[in-house]
Amino acid sequence: MTDSRRRHLHLGLRRRPWPVLVGLGCLLACGEAADPAAQAAAGGAGSAAVDSVLPEQTFYDYRLIESTEGVKQWVLDSDVMYKYKNRRTVDLVRVAMDFFRDGELHATLLADSGLADTHTHDVHVWSNVVITTEDGRRLRTRELFYTSSDGLIRNDVYNVFDRGPDVVTGIGLEATPDLDYLVIKDQVAGVVGDDAADAPGPTERPGDTP
Repeated sequence: MTDSRRRHLHLGLRRRPWPVLVGLGCLLACGEAADPAAQAAAGGAGSAAVDSVLPEQTFYDYRLIESTEGVKQWVLDSDVMYKYKNRRTVDLVRVAMDFFRDGELHATLLADSGLADTHTHDVHVWSNVVITTEDGRRLRTRELFYTSSDGLIRNDVYNVFDRGPDVVTGIGLEATPDLDYLVIKDQVAGVVGDDAADAPGPTERPGDTP
């Protein structure tokens, strides 16, 4: 094991070993050679221009599993994954990401779209992002970044967090995926009980028309 690898073993909140990322899925299509019409449309740039647009590989029902010493940390499922040449991030269509603690499911994230970095294991999701915990707490937002090295989720956009009849809203977030630790950074507002129904949704900002 190299010195660099040893340093990686100490990243994360609980100083756990560097997680193992496993990719599963069925390879169904690959990027094809560019035809002359496509090259002409690219302004004569040739196959290099086409390669920057067409995916090199396409996977359906794609799955990523991150585990530590055989214990699952999270499982990410995507309806479609696109892998592009010379890019270490892969594009995801319709994302479902389950987070585990000590092997038990604690929260599920859903989003329309995403990116996963195959080197750092970081995940970026956006559009209709919702995290729901097993005990019913919920976070709704437009965008989230999950950082594998510390196990935290973050954003700089508007958030709506509800726990039963109580709602907290604000801009900018740092939290654990199970929402046990959650800090909303700016323009924080709390609504309790029946008034929570009037809180703006995750695509709205204070002052917007619902």
